[in-house]
Amino acid sequence: EFGCGPDTIRELEHEYYIPTLEEVLSDAKQTGVVIKVELKGPGTTDPVLELVERLNMVDQVHYSSFEHSRIKRVRELHPERNADGSHTYKTGCLFNEVPDNFVELALNVDASEVHLRYSTATKERVEEIHSAGMDSMVWMRGPMGMVDDLTHRFHDVGNEDERMYSTIMATGVRAMCVNRPDVLKQMLIGQAMNSRTLVAMI
Repeated sequence: EFGCGPDTIRELEHEYYIPTLEEVLSDAKQTGVVIKVELKGPGTTDPVLELVERLNMVDQVHYSSFEHSRIKRVRELHPERNADGSHTYKTGCLFNEVPDNFVELALNVDASEVHLRYSTATKERVEEIHSAGMDSMVWMRGPMGMVDDLTHRFHDVGNEDERMYSTIMATGVRAMCVNRPDVLKQMLIGQAMNSRTLVAMI
């Protein structure tokens, strides 16, 4: 599903390299941007937490996983809450397919957020997440996966074009993990400009 497979990486390894998580976080620390780290493998939770704490980036890093026991582990180690009641350590339960009890599953591991695959996000599901006191995020498939979806499943929107993003945003979701941030950024800038124009006209 990834556009840059192992053969391509080997061909370009003399020009490019894959940075370590510590290198990525160190760069991000300078900008203040929030990073969402997906805990993919067994035994990743503890060393990632230790790295984030060593870099003093607790407020800049959120954790997510399809394997919800890893999210549970974060909460067991760090149940701390901020003055407003929100979790100090933010966690998100990732879902590919969405079971009927998905909110209950997220609450059972005391998650801060629920992350839905873009094609499963509905207004009703997003409202259910928010009503349970959690935040919401939608994630897109990798570039090749998106091409496959748009070729075989969805024919009324383009590949992460403004129409697709607008449709997703209409669900009320509060965050999006996308492959084309430039398109999303320009769309949001355009909406902001149109909103200011409307206010000026009124």
